[in-house]
Amino acid sequence: MPPERPSSRSRRPFLAGLLLVCLLLAQPAFAIGWSLILQQGQIGLALPDVQSGEWQATGIRTDTVTSVTADNRNITVHFKPGSRLQVARVVHDRSGVTTELDDVQVDLSDATLTVNLSGTGAAIDRSTVAGNLTIDVGEVRHPGIKPQGWQFEGRVDGAWADLNIAGQLQSDSGLMANVTLRNVPEEFLAARITLAMAAERVSKALANTLKDWPELLELNAGQLRVDTTIRLEPGAPLALDGRVDADSIGGLMDRTALSGLTGRLLVNLENDALVARFRDVTVAQVNSGIGIGPIQLLADYRAKQSDLLAGIFDIQQATASFLDGRLRVAPGAIDLADEPWQLPVDVTEVSLARLLQVYPAEGFAGTGLLTGRVPVMVSADGVSVVQGKIAAVAPGGRLQLPAERLQAMLGRSEAMELVVQALQNFHYSVLDSTIDYDNNGRLVLGLRVEGENPEVRGGQPVVLNINLEEDIPALLTSLQLSGRVNEAVTERVRERLNPSAQETVP
Repeated sequence: MPPERPSSRSRRPFLAGLLLVCLLLAQPAFAIGWSLILQQGQIGLALPDVQSGEWQATGIRTDTVTSVTADNRNITVHFKPGSRLQVARVVHDRSGVTTELDDVQVDLSDATLTVNLSGTGAAIDRSTVAGNLTIDVGEVRHPGIKPQGWQFEGRVDGAWADLNIAGQLQSDSGLMANVTLRNVPEEFLAARITLAMAAERVSKALANTLKDWPELLELNAGQLRVDTTIRLEPGAPLALDGRVDADSIGGLMDRTALSGLTGRLLVNLENDALVARFRDVTVAQVNSGIGIGPIQLLADYRAKQSDLLAGIFDIQQATASFLDGRLRVAPGAIDLADEPWQLPVDVTEVSLARLLQVYPAEGFAGTGLLTGRVPVMVSADGVSVVQGKIAAVAPGGRLQLPAERLQAMLGRSEAMELVVQALQNFHYSVLDSTIDYDNNGRLVLGLRVEGENPEVRGGQPVVLNINLEEDIPALLTSLQLSGRVNEAVTERVRERLNPSAQETVP
């Protein structure tokens, strides 16, 4: 269907003004002194498609209501309410990554276009624009985001050859950011994006915006601020500088609760390389059933832009408090392209008393401090440990283990009865343990304990070698169901164990 033709009455003042502008641009404007005012002109036009570099726009139409003033120095076109530019589809294709914008509506109400007649060069180079700008995009499609509408409201200022746009961008999902753009055609497009929102609101908005947002990640406390600058140049890779500031972030990742995340993430993307720096990062606690924290992290990450998940993670500091002791990942570089990733964890003076307190079995008690190293291996198949070693610090301590539990673990025999009696009040000088953990969550402890029970056989020395097995996922599930993490985690575990229960609730 051909575009609507404006009425001859509405076209006359606009066309007269347009003709006069063309004549003036073709004449030496300084030859005479003159002025002109056209109060109102209205016209609708269908314009040809536009192709410029990586950008293509199709289905372009303008509906404008304008007033024009002119003299021998300037021509000024003021767009009145109702002035609108419509584009059916805008496509940006960069290195095979396509971004599509459908049903773009640009409201030009109260914007002003000025052409300087006294200058030299092309008219477009002597044109400036200023005023309010509203852009409504019906749907944005990109491989990394969910299709949805976006809106922009702000101002536009500057020459066509150096245009500045500033305002607020918002998605239908509720993501909001302040945006400043500077565009110099054929040279560069630069943008600064600033976002400052409550973490809970950011989490919900990103979950409804990003296709790869982790489904079970939920933030519910704290503040996030993101400040990013982006620069695009013809024939050059994307350049980006960003900073993320986290303040007391809390939330859930699957069945793990996190609280008090604070710190900075500095990101630089340039010359086809990504560098991310973690600075002053602390976490009050990470809790999957047994709390770990506070945690401190200082690290860098470097990767090629073509394969962002196969870079080098360089740890300078990674420490955490754990059961009144300390955990430390030895400094070093981890190549994420080379699985399994090795994380040697040093264990220092962990309290045996606290460890037995958090173990979900009544009657276990003891004293002493544990130290050692646990070589953690991480791969796509999961987490494993081979031949970790933990030992008690001299001079040792005491163990008190309930008889019924021990008999269930060790069985009933005359030899085991002596072990059970000894462990009711065992004074140990040596406690060594090997640790093995497989990808299925099976933990095997090889214990060697030397000591005596003063009340058994006159304190005769006893040496015990015991192998213990534990299903760690089941253990953590038990701890999570007991409410030792928080109610949100407990509820997730209940849903996981009985998904049909939620469906039967009226």
